Amino acid sequence: MFFSVASKAEQNLTLWYSHQDNSFINLLVDEFKKENNINISLVQFDPEKIKAEILLGAQYGGLPDLVIFPSDFVGLHRLMKLSRIPEDWFLSDISPSAKSTAFADRKYWGIPVIQGNNLLLYYNKKLVSKPARSWESLLASKQQYIDKNILPIGWNYQDMYYFIPFLSAFNGWPITDNQISLNTPEMVAALKYYRDLAKQKVVDEQCHYTCSQADFVQGKEAYAINGDWAYQDLKNTMGENLGVALLPTINGSQMRSMKSTFVLSLPNYSSRPKQEKKLIEKFAKFVQRPSIQTLVYEKTRLLPVSEHLLGEYKKQAKGNDKVLFEQFELSKPMPSSIKMAIAWQAIAIGFKRYEDGLSAEESAEYMQHIATQQMRRLKNE
Repeated sequence: MFFSVASKAEQNLTLWYSHQDNSFINLLVDEFKKENNINISLVQFDPEKIKAEILLGAQYGGLPDLVIFPSDFVGLHRLMKLSRIPEDWFLSDISPSAKSTAFADRKYWGIPVIQGNNLLLYYNKKLVSKPARSWESLLASKQQYIDKNILPIGWNYQDMYYFIPFLSAFNGWPITDNQISLNTPEMVAALKYYRDLAKQKVVDEQCHYTCSQADFVQGKEAYAINGDWAYQDLKNTMGENLGVALLPTINGSQMRSMKSTFVLSLPNYSSRPKQEKKLIEKFAKFVQRPSIQTLVYEKTRLLPVSEHLLGEYKKQAKGNDKVLFEQFELSKPMPSSIKMAIAWQAIAIGFKRYEDGLSAEESAEYMQHIATQQMRRLKNE
């Protein structure tokens, strides 16, 4: 009888996620478990791989009950078999700008849990006394680091998310007037600048995300460009040696990272059993609670989606916390449409062609060609 009762009492859900900060996800799940007799199985994916895993799961079966991923993924809601979020699931205090990130094709496909997801300039206070405000200043100091066998700066060079702030500094943006806009003079100028940094050995173009973060923590890089998602990990490891600054300007122009939310989305919700649906709805409302949003911010410094809480924490912010808010304000929202998903693919393919020998002009043209072809294919499906 004991085993029969136990099996009925404890229910199971599976949650996939891609956020680097494990403590953020564990916090949500552990707090929810305190109120509910439930087992939530967590599966963490590399940020570069979770999109493909969900698309494969949608095509061949094996989707989880819940996913937490960047809001631009909702543009792929049809391919990912995401279910629409009912309007009455949203709490009233949620920031309208945060809520809008989960909106595509006139419906909501996710519930924002945290916001930010933007890039910052980190620096090692043991190596940098005063952070550079411009790339001109940073480049002028590069030799002092190179002479000591220290890389001036590191980031995940091959990931085009990190390229976007450079594009923005040349007044370019991948989506303009709701159209994919890649074959532009701004794109050409940004590509040349970005590639030249690697040629100058300012950044290691072969160093991926894990490599770059490890090198920065170990003092092999003076600066690092990384996301707000890495802040708590870096702080825990480096302590008072961690410095945070705004992304440096280029020729006086501000670099603007993309920002978004991490949303809770529901693959195949409509096909779930009734009891499971109740639990999923409960969890969706639970993660929006002010008390939970407060707990997450105070433990991880990930920004809440509550408009009231965001305003209060912004007023109180000092030191590194103040920089987190300032960079968030300077960042531009990432479009949550299928066009952005197509633009990412086109930029990545075009940049690889640029590295392989195409000119910047030819690469920008090729990016646009890839995007146009993909849009046509989508319309014909």
